[in-house]
Amino acid sequence: MPGGMAQSFKRKNMQKKVEITSIAFGGKGIGRIDGKVVFVPFTAPGDEVTVEITSDKKGFSEGNLIEVIKPSGIRQAPPCKYYGVCGGCSFQHIDYKSQLEWKQKIFEETLKRIGKVEDVAFDEPAASPRILNYRSRARFHIEGMRWGFNEARSHNIIDIDECPILDPLINKAFIYLKNIFLENRLEAKRPAGLFALELGIADDDRVVASFHVEKDSGFPWGKLLADEEPVLKGFEVRVSPLKKDKGKRIFAEGDRNLSYEAFGIDYSADISVFSQVNRYQNRTLISKVMEYAGLSGTERVADLFCGVGNLTLPLAGKAKKVTGIEASASAVADGVENAKRNSIKNAEFMAEDAHAWLKRNMKNLEKQGIDVVVLDPPRGGDPDVAVALSGIRPEKIIYVSCSPPTLSRDISVLTGCGYKVFRAGLFDMFPQTFHIESIVGLKL
Repeated sequence: MPGGMAQSFKRKNMQKKVEITSIAFGGKGIGRIDGKVVFVPFTAPGDEVTVEITSDKKGFSEGNLIEVIKPSGIRQAPPCKYYGVCGGCSFQHIDYKSQLEWKQKIFEETLKRIGKVEDVAFDEPAASPRILNYRSRARFHIEGMRWGFNEARSHNIIDIDECPILDPLINKAFIYLKNIFLENRLEAKRPAGLFALELGIADDDRVVASFHVEKDSGFPWGKLLADEEPVLKGFEVRVSPLKKDKGKRIFAEGDRNLSYEAFGIDYSADISVFSQVNRYQNRTLISKVMEYAGLSGTERVADLFCGVGNLTLPLAGKAKKVTGIEASASAVADGVENAKRNSIKNAEFMAEDAHAWLKRNMKNLEKQGIDVVVLDPPRGGDPDVAVALSGIRPEKIIYVSCSPPTLSRDISVLTGCGYKVFRAGLFDMFPQTFHIESIVGLKL
């Protein structure tokens, strides 16, 4: 079994045999012991396993996998040697077809149970064009000689040399930079307080880096691009004493923009701002949003949490006017430039919190009318925005989400105010993980 999955426990009396019958949101397998639900990570429906009970609560138990007695027919050998220890993936032991099927079941069940959604036409799940080597962005944690990702349910860092879900050039750049610092090839001390490294790859197959340090120690960053490896085209350095935010940029060199093409539009995003990590599946996301919106050219559209205009600009091609709202001023600046680059004149961008913008413009939006609202909030969703939208009452709302529970919570607010879900779909942005990217269309 993969590292970390087979462990030795002394409390034999707490070991139980369990048949796994389902999967919960979060990736853990579900079984029952004497009628009581038990959640077990790294198991698959159809497995017969031995588990160690680690937490026994009134309504459910949790356990660790000790041994697979009889493997499920959907179980496979994980492609990553760190699987089971690294906290990044939870589905590598399940074949991809079954991953997709179970994500669809979880998505539908969550919408119905929490969102109270009924009689909905669910789309067939859209598989990712790549199930490995798909991530075009990654954040690595650094502590001394260890460069990698956090262990599952821990802040301990696993030292890695590659990750199979990352683009091969991300892996190449990671090893290149890791070796430079660990081998002291810059003939200077390692940068003080280096705690994270972000890497992103553009459509030109060049990599951009963002280094995060606790303090500025005068390290000779300018020598990085002088090395022989051509894969790195630019980088920045940010100081964040508390390690909690992006911090302040103190150095930059080369091209720091991640360029990509989708829906006939050329985009560019600074490494410091959000962009989709699966550039192949991002095209499916845009196509789905356009389908659900069903624009005719006369609509006024608001795109909340718009980023650099990933959805704003395609929507502008089919609408009368689109307003993109985004809290990050840097992302808005990129969005404005992306509109200019593509000669799109009916899209405007506002650097403001989405809820604050809706509240500030409530009367104008009610008076002038807004036909379609598209929103793609962070994982936590935004119930305040949902409440505000129910007051403004656009004819149609297209909600994109990477968290079915928070999506369902916000959907229940909207359906309670007269909206009806007319369509819902899943597009797999994150193969090998439990994360579910989805889209829901609502109308009055």
